[in-house]
Amino acid sequence: MKKIITIVLILILVFASVFAKELNIVHLNDFHGRLVPQVQKIYKNYSYTVAGAEYISAIVNNIKQKEKNVLLFDAGDFSAGTIYSNLSNGLSVVDFYNYLKFDAVALGNHEFDFGYDAMKNMVRRLSAPVLCANAYPLFDNTKPFVIINKDGLRVAVIGLLTPETKIITMPNALNNRDIIDPVETLNKYKNDILAQNPDLVVVLSHCGVKEDERIAKNVDFVDLIIGGHSHTELFEPIVVENNNKKIYIVQAGSYGKYVGHIKLNVENKKIKSFSYSLYPTINAIINPDKNAYKVVQNYIVDAEKYSSEVIGFSDVELNKDSKDIDKNLGTFITNVLSYMTNSDIAFYNHGGIRDVLNKGEITYGEIFNILPFENTVVKFKMKGSDLISLLDSMDQKKTKLHYNDSLENINGKWFLRGKELKEDEYYTVATVDFLYYGGDGYTEFSKFPVLQNYGYARELIVDFIKKNSPIKSSRLILTSK
Repeated sequence: MKKIITIVLILILVFASVFAKELNIVHLNDFHGRLVPQVQKIYKNYSYTVAGAEYISAIVNNIKQKEKNVLLFDAGDFSAGTIYSNLSNGLSVVDFYNYLKFDAVALGNHEFDFGYDAMKNMVRRLSAPVLCANAYPLFDNTKPFVIINKDGLRVAVIGLLTPETKIITMPNALNNRDIIDPVETLNKYKNDILAQNPDLVVVLSHCGVKEDERIAKNVDFVDLIIGGHSHTELFEPIVVENNNKKIYIVQAGSYGKYVGHIKLNVENKKIKSFSYSLYPTINAIINPDKNAYKVVQNYIVDAEKYSSEVIGFSDVELNKDSKDIDKNLGTFITNVLSYMTNSDIAFYNHGGIRDVLNKGEITYGEIFNILPFENTVVKFKMKGSDLISLLDSMDQKKTKLHYNDSLENINGKWFLRGKELKEDEYYTVATVDFLYYGGDGYTEFSKFPVLQNYGYARELIVDFIKKNSPIKSSRLILTSK
């Protein structure tokens, strides 16, 4: 009798191990080159020193040591965003990711910030599969999806890129590729993926959380969407019911502030249990991985040398909060953008200007601190009536916009270079992609098609200062030929 009971118990354990498998997934998104710690707000309101290669690595290593069957994924925009990544065209982050041994990485729109050839170079150097299913034709050296075997579990992982990439990247950065609708793409690959008999289907989606919800509502064969692009801090998963199935959506904010950790059990190709955490990368409570720092140390040293490069001189301090238009940094920035893009009007968001331009020598690092975001400048034509409506409604927005000094409000009416704006005329406008796509509530721009993308706002400012130093006022005094 005891022998029979023993056999039964063994069989139960065997079948349990066959039909119920634990899987741990660690993930990042929108890392944007945060290889060096910096003070950021986490949990929306609290400022701490977070991120940094050695601290993120320590969290990942700790999870790998404590948990079993761990996969490491990234949902895109890993490469561009700090001087420590941009100077190497993203290769510093690639070396760090290779050290962490990622299992799959999705392309984000900012992977194209340095041009198509630089993107190909990053892809070639990454040891992990790089995924992007909805490019047509596929980008060089990428795959639409992969099947990963982990302790008997077959995990299908497919990558998606936001279709917005077509108009928010540098010209020709996509090398004549089109970006197809994510839902259409998933349905296209459905049979190919299911033919591989996966136990779990994971989407690495660099499309934004709203698009991820649309995907979940319209595609019923996926189990989990690990998102990016919208920089959303999801402390609890979004769960979408589709065809009597739960589809989980997660995202770990941005800038290396959090590391996401999913623990789930899969049985009979279904998720039976699901738990989720975001681990804050607060440096003060983490024992850093010194070996991770050594991987990127040379990049950091080189970047700090470049950061100290003197690019010009300013005879005046410029501050975005100054009431004196001649000393207002926002006016200076928009004056430069208007000049460099040959646009009638330029706009810049107040919150995107993060520091003061001090009197004296100007270093590249100082401009990077003033404009740390990887915002690109786009130009389009806007109808006068829409322009007037936008200008008149700024008081109702989250924040007012800075604009160039050739635009003035006189007795409640708007004038450009001394002439009143006409409702039926079109005016060329330059602004950053953040505002163009509705940032700070400015939804008025995106209905007008982009005529040209000029690259980073920061680089336009640097180029102007190099050619027109010293800076004497927010109003442009040109010395370049």
